[in-house]
Amino acid sequence: MNPAPAAADIAGSLLGGATGLYRAIVEACEDGIIAGTGFVDPSDSLGPNGSWRLLVAEGDAVSAGQPLIELIGEAAHLGVAEDYVLGPLGFASGIATRAKTFRESAPAGLSIACGGWKKLPLALKQLLRAGLAVSGILPRLVAGDFVYVGKNAVIMLGGVDAAIKAGVAVGHGPVAVQVKSVAEAVSSVRTGAGIIMVDTADLADLADVHAELTRLGLRRDVRLAFGGGVRLQDLVPAAEAGADAVDVGRAILDAPLLDLRLRVVSKHPA
Repeated sequence: MNPAPAAADIAGSLLGGATGLYRAIVEACEDGIIAGTGFVDPSDSLGPNGSWRLLVAEGDAVSAGQPLIELIGEAAHLGVAEDYVLGPLGFASGIATRAKTFRESAPAGLSIACGGWKKLPLALKQLLRAGLAVSGILPRLVAGDFVYVGKNAVIMLGGVDAAIKAGVAVGHGPVAVQVKSVAEAVSSVRTGAGIIMVDTADLADLADVHAELTRLGLRRDVRLAFGGGVRLQDLVPAAEAGADAVDVGRAILDAPLLDLRLRVVSKHPA
């Protein structure tokens, strides 16, 4: 049995009669925010006679029908180049578009992070971070150095208080810890935590923690964050319940690709 031909071989056979160079554009099929341009490079796929150029910049707002990239190449090469352009730009720009909606909908003073990027495949993480960067969304809970004490660290170190003490001893900035109750939050602050994450997805828990820390005179000593299925409509209520920051996960991570297409527009003069 003969092996199946490679994609480039199929394109070459199909388009062998289309001689010369052609000009194509990648254009947006919908409004959005552009991100991931640094990961787009179809040079190798365009062949020795091909060329390309970006028509937009990182972070640009674009509208449906707007050209984003110009490509010039032989017919078979243009068919292959599409694979090197649409995916990276569409994924990062889809994240940027969704993240920008969150940033613009947040009340003043509320920080937004999307820490769930670590759950994505390695190949997508940098594209996600590019999308977040142009949108004003942090890739980690707070900017700057801090020590995050996760649930597994708490288990392995023998409890929340012991884990916080170990985090403080690292000396790499404030210690952030997830809590499930008011009692845990109070104990964590008294043990030295600087960032309290109420990770219950229940705004009532956030309000209770905020109220008790305020009553005890401990609220000014910490940043209070909220996480667990945070949606767009939760931003204002979270701020009203006392959050300084929210951690948004799947509501941003599951953003659809920005819809793009590659369209051949003309024969390029020799």
